[in-house]
Amino acid sequence: MFLYDDISTAVQTFLSHSQRNFDDKLIRGVEIVVALTTATKAEDLADAFAWFEKAYPLEAAQKLLQCIRDRASSVHDDINTTLQGSVPDPSRALNIEVAYIIFDSMYLQFDVRLTGLRGAAHLNGRQGIIRGPEPGSHDRWKVRLDDSTYVAVKAVNLAHIRRGDYKRRSP
Repeated sequence: MFLYDDISTAVQTFLSHSQRNFDDKLIRGVEIVVALTTATKAEDLADAFAWFEKAYPLEAAQKLLQCIRDRASSVHDDINTTLQGSVPDPSRALNIEVAYIIFDSMYLQFDVRLTGLRGAAHLNGRQGIIRGPEPGSHDRWKVRLDDSTYVAVKAVNLAHIRRGDYKRRSP
């Protein structure tokens, strides 16, 4: 199971650490997000794992990466991620989630377009912002649409978009 509390703690650790040591980690994080959300290449996910290891203190990075591995296994059916230190096989959904975690670490808004919805096909094409994991669900993300309504959507139904400059996320 994906441990959101562990990720939240790791993000807070990153923020306190990065405020003291601002460097190209933030810029590199954005570059990795663009790569993760453009394609599903193994090297992009490996770059994201390396970024977490450099951006976070060792223990927090290890905890966060294990959460991602656990999620890849339990939610995204990747059976090759049980080994400590392994990088999961990339998938569109997993890459979106990892990209969101990087942006969340930097307090950046993660803009998305809904796509591939079947039960709520009328929402396909709508745009919004990921606001975090959907409470009570292990596989859905809470998205605030542009009309301020909220929907719970699986990562596979999210496509990262860039709408102008990246913005700080609101509380």
